Amino acid sequence: MVDKMLMMILIPLITAFLTTIILKQHKVVWTLFLAVSGYLSYTLFTMYGAWDLTWSIELGYKIFDSNLVLSLANNPLGWFFAFFASVTTMLIAMFSIAFNDDKHDSKTAPIWLILIFANIGIFFAQDWLMFFGMWEMMSMSSYFMIAHGKEIPAKAAKFYLSLSLVGTSTLLLGIISVARLSQTFDINASIDSLINLFATDYNKAILYIGLFAVTFFIKSAVFPFYMWPSKAYAESPDDFTPFLSTVMSKYGIYGIVLFILPILQNADIPALGQINEPAYILAVLGAITSVLGTILAIFETDMKKLFAYSSVANIGYIVMGLSTLSIIGIQGALFHSINHMVIKSAIFLSLAAVIYRTGEREMHKLGGLAYRMPLTFMVYLLGIISAAGIPPLNGFASKWLIIQALMSQNMLFVVIAMIFASTGAFMYLFRVLASVFLGQLPDKYKHIKEAPLLMAIPMTIIMLLMLAIGVLPGIIMKPVNAVLIGMGYDVQEASWTTVHSAFSNSDLNVTNIFYIFMAGAAIALVFYLFSAKSVKVTQDDNYTAGELPSDWGTTPERFNFSYGFYQPFKEMFNPMMDLISFDRWMAAFGKIVERISNGLSVLYTKSEGAILMLYIGVAILIIGGWII
Repeated sequence: MVDKMLMMILIPLITAFLTTIILKQHKVVWTLFLAVSGYLSYTLFTMYGAWDLTWSIELGYKIFDSNLVLSLANNPLGWFFAFFASVTTMLIAMFSIAFNDDKHDSKTAPIWLILIFANIGIFFAQDWLMFFGMWEMMSMSSYFMIAHGKEIPAKAAKFYLSLSLVGTSTLLLGIISVARLSQTFDINASIDSLINLFATDYNKAILYIGLFAVTFFIKSAVFPFYMWPSKAYAESPDDFTPFLSTVMSKYGIYGIVLFILPILQNADIPALGQINEPAYILAVLGAITSVLGTILAIFETDMKKLFAYSSVANIGYIVMGLSTLSIIGIQGALFHSINHMVIKSAIFLSLAAVIYRTGEREMHKLGGLAYRMPLTFMVYLLGIISAAGIPPLNGFASKWLIIQALMSQNMLFVVIAMIFASTGAFMYLFRVLASVFLGQLPDKYKHIKEAPLLMAIPMTIIMLLMLAIGVLPGIIMKPVNAVLIGMGYDVQEASWTTVHSAFSNSDLNVTNIFYIFMAGAAIALVFYLFSAKSVKVTQDDNYTAGELPSDWGTTPERFNFSYGFYQPFKEMFNPMMDLISFDRWMAAFGKIVERISNGLSVLYTKSEGAILMLYIGVAILIIGGWII
């Protein structure tokens, strides 16, 4: 049993080197990738409840009079994220075997395996040395995954890497600070030391937490670091984007639950309403993240960028749930973390199938694909129904829990933000549905076929998972409660069919909701069968009264109803978006740095400047020596 921890990190690493040797045999490579994902999923499944499972190695060095140790340990929180991440990866890997054919092979499997190696290390690390090493491995390997050897993706990857380096720097500074405080690199000891520090030096404790928070916020794209997913998701390999959205966006969430949440729960921190000050800041940032992600998604025309912003909005929901510090809020946040993995896997895989068949990701250039790719359409349809939080699919219960928790803490402003974001989700979700799958089928796509079988199988499994979790939330809630017990919460046993409320006498039996929904669907089917049928027209008739677009000096796409879908709303929100645009802030900062650099460069390129710099250097040495 003890060897399981070691084997879980060694097998992906060994396979990464092996696949590098046989990289040209892409079918074999991606089959090995699937085999590793399946092995990890099975091994993690057998590890549930074996919380005494550990692996460690002493390095033979001491810092702060403490032996340096690299250690991994099975625990409810790490297992929770690692297991569901592995299952998600396994389904994506099955999709990737068919996707990475002779034309589409990105040759990224070895790097992806290194990322999975780091993934296991992050979720089971018990000391900061292991955590930091695996975090850095994850950041670098994901950079190469996003770039995948192409010029335009490399620009997006550099943007992502720049922010990652900022996060890594603050993480390293935070680790050094808490290690000096606790005299050890043990994560649990660091938590206890910071809890005690709040009683003696509140400002320093906030500073230390802030260093870690910046790292975790960057990785999960929490405001003000919301901009990188739209660049990275759009340019990364289409089959890697689901992993980027579902698994990698949870690293920051995991860090918050692992390190920040226990401190906010147990430290002596001044209250602000029914929660403390840092938790309320967390709630506000989550609210801004969800609202901003929703607004940006509404205006996006690139479907991968659109759902990148959608992922940002969903991370905001999770952060809001965690900020309540309550059982229901944390249950809802953890539940929604897994729901987001399932939902975004369904959406991004269906979009990857569309791109695989059409080579197009601009929505207004597509249309009518529901007739040519019915399974892909159904997977996407159920995905967006779930993402909108509509029963009986899985997205409903977790959102309901988070809203319940926010209302029980009287966080009215945050509740309004979440309801706005959830309602706004209908706008961008419907836009993709109408633009890509409904409406007119362009002539050039009349011979498009459904996704290959190996793509269809994981999409079908994910579709069934959305329904199964929606009807039987205990599938997720039982391991969620194991996490809460490990965090010290006193929780009641989770039910397979009922979600418990933050208020008395208001528990929700989602299975009964499923029965009601099925009755409504049966009635709707009857109306459909006996109603008048639609009449098909040619692509141009419903835009230009039979005239050809070329007669107007334009293209058919410009007459597509999805072109400029929400233009009036975009014009309304543009002034606000200009004020809070992080890209604009960074561009302005970059220009200032460039001007200063150009000014300083003159001092080195001209002889007068060099002499001036020599005099300044001598003066600094004299003054410094006099002060010392």
